Amino acid sequence: MISGDSYNRGDRIDSARFAVDPALPTEAIPIGSATFADGGNKSNLAYRCKKCRRLVAVQDNVVGHTPGEGETCFNWQKRSGNYFNKIDENECSSIFVEPLRWMTTVEEGGVEGKLSCAHCDARLGHFNWSGIQCSCGSWITPAFQLHKSRVDISTI
Repeated sequence: MISGDSYNRGDRIDSARFAVDPALPTEAIPIGSATFADGGNKSNLAYRCKKCRRLVAVQDNVVGHTPGEGETCFNWQKRSGNYFNKIDENECSSIFVEPLRWMTTVEEGGVEGKLSCAHCDARLGHFNWSGIQCSCGSWITPAFQLHKSRVDISTI
């Protein structure tokens, strides 16, 4: 994972440090056939453009984060409300990934902008080196955000 330190120093981000484009063929072991110590195979999640079905990321590219409080921390609290019966709506509406080689706007040196599919140019998300707040309330820096509504999630 590339940290924002290089960006903060004003250095040009070397595209060789970007993760490999998952849509490009490789001679390595297929992603979905990883064998683990317990002897089982773990299916890997794949994220594809909803419009053209191009593979844009795999589970190995996803940057995890701890869910925050979201919008519920800004709600007006009344004494008569039932605090123990709140619905947990901290489901993230986006996934955050490491920078990938298909992200041409990032590679060209943009500070923030839209992430578009390399094949069909459909808008998939947004990136910002200063960070983006997730719908769950957590702040991710630097952020390369793919909206779940713009990608299909499947297993490979």
